[in-house]
Amino acid sequence: SRGFSLGCVSLAKGCALAPTGMQRAKNKKTEILAIRRELQGERQVNLSRISGDSGTDEGERRIQLIWQNFRIIDCTKASAFVLGTEHPDFCEGKDAAGANSAELFETELIPASISGVALERLSSIHSHYFGGGFERVVGKKLRAFVTERYEFDLSSGRVKAPQKLLNVLRKREARELIGEELDHADRVKRQAMTKKKEPIKPPVFAPSQVVFDPDVRPRYASTKMQPDELEERGGGFDGKGGGKGAMMTGLF
Repeated sequence: SRGFSLGCVSLAKGCALAPTGMQRAKNKKTEILAIRRELQGERQVNLSRISGDSGTDEGERRIQLIWQNFRIIDCTKASAFVLGTEHPDFCEGKDAAGANSAELFETELIPASISGVALERLSSIHSHYFGGGFERVVGKKLRAFVTERYEFDLSSGRVKAPQKLLNVLRKREARELIGEELDHADRVKRQAMTKKKEPIKPPVFAPSQVVFDPDVRPRYASTKMQPDELEERGGGFDGKGGGKGAMMTGLF
């Protein structure tokens, strides 16, 4: 009887520690309200800012609640953001979950183009991000959801993006490529027009002697000779008035 009593006590303690379904639902509602308060008065908030640490159980649960209840734009990118209450496209609950599901699926369907994606893969991807069954989160069965929005081949079990959507995206990509080419051509043209002209460099001259050197005597401009050379050739030139008169006296 003592063992039975101890077992009952342990069971009672376990029941007291384990949260009931009602308690879990209450905690979930509280967490969703806390997230909504962070979106109040905002147009958009970075997903990384309000999702917490995804490496912990608490952070993973929080980001799954955001996926389930609030609209995420560019949902699989590092730049993903959540629409705030001031954004005109703000929505929450199952409406947000449905829009998030569609954007998530299109990140798989559009690159796959006409080959499509298996329905099971979409279900697996959805479960990874939302952390729960599709019908419970979105409010309808997955097959009905993809049939409404995309092309679903029942025999192969593959889902394809509508051809109309693919055509629109191709046209958009073509316009973007054309715009990029025009921008590039315009930049090249502007750079060619605004290219600075190099200044004309002056001709290179031999360096002139600007410092007086007493050991180097200047040359005469008429003969290109130095005074010593003239004395040697003239014979006895003493540098004192060597004009015509002096030379004439030497002849008589």
